[in-house]
Amino acid sequence: MFLPIFSAKDQRLSYSSRIPIFLLSALFFYGAGAGLHGSDEKSSLALLFGGYFERPPIHRFLPGSKRTLLFPARITSHGEITPLGSGDRMSPKDWDAFVKRSREDTSVLMATINPLMVRDNHQVIQAAVISSDDPILASCILNPGFLRRFSAIFGPELIVAIPSRTKIYVFPKLANRLAEMARTIRDDYLISPQPVSTELFELSKKGMRTIGTVDPDDQ
Repeated sequence: MFLPIFSAKDQRLSYSSRIPIFLLSALFFYGAGAGLHGSDEKSSLALLFGGYFERPPIHRFLPGSKRTLLFPARITSHGEITPLGSGDRMSPKDWDAFVKRSREDTSVLMATINPLMVRDNHQVIQAAVISSDDPILASCILNPGFLRRFSAIFGPELIVAIPSRTKIYVFPKLANRLAEMARTIRDDYLISPQPVSTELFELSKKGMRTIGTVDPDDQ
């Protein structure tokens, strides 16, 4: 099922819905406006994951999520993040260029990441832990190449945790050891300077949806 593009007043999505990967970014379309041509040349635009507590002016919650959202932002060469404001209205052409650039940036980053593979006593891979100093790391999940890469290891359906913008945990949907690593994921969320949430997501060719949390106080 393809989800429609929501109006600026729509802040939440149905808990049971999924959103196709290639439509996630389209949820931010705000119509024609002044464009971004006057933006700082020393900064780049990116589509970032964030926590509900950040309250960026332009954002969308992930399907079924209470705490995880996506928002467009400028990132300086020093890593400073400034969410786009309501005055940064974009024309369709501006937005297409923005989404294309975001995907190109995550493709470049994905080519450089070296996940830590967590293995059991029989050397079977149980999870992948991906870390980077780059705040667009979590946004790699939206790149179709992410699913292809990790489906080759864990199967067609993945469970993903995003405790921070700079760390991702990936598990197989079935026969995983997520429960054993839940506290570590929660700790990463608590100590990170760029926290996202303790929620868990299912990622597959059908799309992405929220399925739970590792926080025992938020069940």
